[in-house]
Amino acid sequence: MTDNSAKESGEASALEDVGAAIKREGRQAAGEARAAAQKMACDQRDALADYVSALAEAAHRGAEDLDSKGYGRSASTVARTADEVEGFARRLQAREPGELWDDVEDFARDHPALVFGAGFALAFGVTRFLKSSVEDDADGEEDAVSAAPAYRPAVSGSSG
Repeated sequence: MTDNSAKESGEASALEDVGAAIKREGRQAAGEARAAAQKMACDQRDALADYVSALAEAAHRGAEDLDSKGYGRSASTVARTADEVEGFARRLQAREPGELWDDVEDFARDHPALVFGAGFALAFGVTRFLKSSVEDDADGEEDAVSAAPAYRPAVSGSSG
């Protein structure tokens, strides 16, 4: 019996070692996945911040153009808006993705009707866009069919 108990003890120890190794590898894989997701989120944040900055720069150029053409009031309004957009881009880049997500969640909790309405409007817009693109494809197929020459069998004439 001592052989059996020693054998069982050895097997249990081996199973515990395997279990510990699996847990360790699972934690490591989860950590790597978390790091990859964090990097991806940071890359997306940076890309969005760059895009928003480009919009602000374009708005500033537009304000300068308006001002040079004598539309000073409109130019100052556009310039102020561009400054706000530029500030948003800086704040966006300064925050971690998790903090940004927390802000979105807080906003959704504070303004549920606005978030629901925006979601509804977005869904409506996407639906209209998809529906129109499907109709455009169908119209294109009909145009191709109507533009094709009609089939007319050759008539063989008999002289006689």
